[in-house]
Amino acid sequence: MSNQIIGNLKLPQTIPVLGQLGKLSQVKVNVKSLVNRETKASTIKKYLKNGFDFKKFVPPVVAQYPDGKQYLLDGDHRRAMWEKTFPLNPMMPCFIINVVNDQEYHLLFVEINAKNRKTANKEEVFVHEVLAGIPSAVTTERNLKNAGLSVYGAPGPQGTVGAPNSPNVTVGAFRNAMRHGGNFGVNVSRARTAAQIAWPTNLKKINGELLEALTICYSLYPDLSNGSKIQTDFELFLDRIVGPENQSNIAYKYKSEGGRVHHRHGESIAKGMMMHFRKVDLQSRGGCSLQWKQKIINLKPLTKMLED
Repeated sequence: MSNQIIGNLKLPQTIPVLGQLGKLSQVKVNVKSLVNRETKASTIKKYLKNGFDFKKFVPPVVAQYPDGKQYLLDGDHRRAMWEKTFPLNPMMPCFIINVVNDQEYHLLFVEINAKNRKTANKEEVFVHEVLAGIPSAVTTERNLKNAGLSVYGAPGPQGTVGAPNSPNVTVGAFRNAMRHGGNFGVNVSRARTAAQIAWPTNLKKINGELLEALTICYSLYPDLSNGSKIQTDFELFLDRIVGPENQSNIAYKYKSEGGRVHHRHGESIAKGMMMHFRKVDLQSRGGCSLQWKQKIINLKPLTKMLED
């Protein structure tokens, strides 16, 4: 902490003051959150390693609605620390602020955790952005639903957004894939289907770089999804060649084979996958001839993409 401000600080002569000062009060220790973040035992153990230190304890923030209802806004781990240290005390100190509705609650969560300090991960912040109605987040959620995917940010029914009961992806990976998604994200949807063909059992999450790579493949090679023999061949390849490996191993393998170009990992995986696909003869199992596949799946578009 510095005793003086470093740098050129330019502010308006009159700084606007928003809202009202909150108050320190006592709140029930079991106060609920609208969207519960994951409260990790490892974090609590680390914070309580040398005991509960009041000098380091900052009371959690609780949002109070006009009807008197209260929800924990910030401080899941601090609440857990208090509860474990003082198990016989049903109350804990909190800083109470007033909010008008759920939208303001979620917007405040984003402001506190994403913009004022870096504590919440991108998926946690994204869920609150969706619930707060931020247009860019709402658009991304709509695309997630179209693609049959979801983003997990926290436990509970409101903690996952996108298509219900669908594989999870990280929001950054999904947005990267959407750059090649086509109309309504159709290529991302095809990539999700491809992952389900390869790993049909209990597909809870899709590797982000692999999702982008598959989306790129469908974007560059329409024959992979037009009902042709090439599509049949590719789906056999996914089922029999790709699927027996786990997602991380496949992504690593094809990334290396595709050149592992810096900041082009999705493209590198796509090239490595298509290089392998062109070499595998599945004609006897219902696929197309190797000669025809190599003619249709030309590597030049991928090579150009990696060089740009």
